[in-house]
Amino acid sequence: MKDLLIVVDMQEGFRSPASEAIVPAIKELIGGFRGEIVFACFRNERGSMFDNALKWKKFQNKREQDIMHELRGSQRKVLHKNYTIIDNKFASYIKKSRFRNVYIAGIYTDVCIIKAAMDAFDNNIRAKVVRDACGSLHGGPNHKFAIDSLKHIIGKNNVVATKDVI
Repeated sequence: MKDLLIVVDMQEGFRSPASEAIVPAIKELIGGFRGEIVFACFRNERGSMFDNALKWKKFQNKREQDIMHELRGSQRKVLHKNYTIIDNKFASYIKKSRFRNVYIAGIYTDVCIIKAAMDAFDNNIRAKVVRDACGSLHGGPNHKFAIDSLKHIIGKNNVVATKDVI
């Protein structure tokens, strides 16, 4: 059995001091990871709820959707998503592949990471969030709050550090 690492939203459009701060941890995680790596990339389709309801037009072009240049050589597989990467199709793939461990890392701990972890949980997939390889564009306190919440939502043993993974 092998492991799966899902790297969430490490894209040029999310480039900020918070996302850049976790690039070294993501690179370390990827460099030492022995398993399958999937990059989950946000795409805002025209006509989506982001477009229509929120009037948010970002991520409708390739430049914003591209993986951050520091990580480009490391991706193995890229899946595009709206809010969640763990839809029925990907959940089915994860279950059929019988991954020993599923790890989640990336940006927006308080939005996309928590959503992915909860969707995994709802699909009966035990996922572990790599806390030091996550961050929030909403600031450190939001990241910390999300990590503390995840300990209650998916279990404290499912919030881990990079050193626990590699």
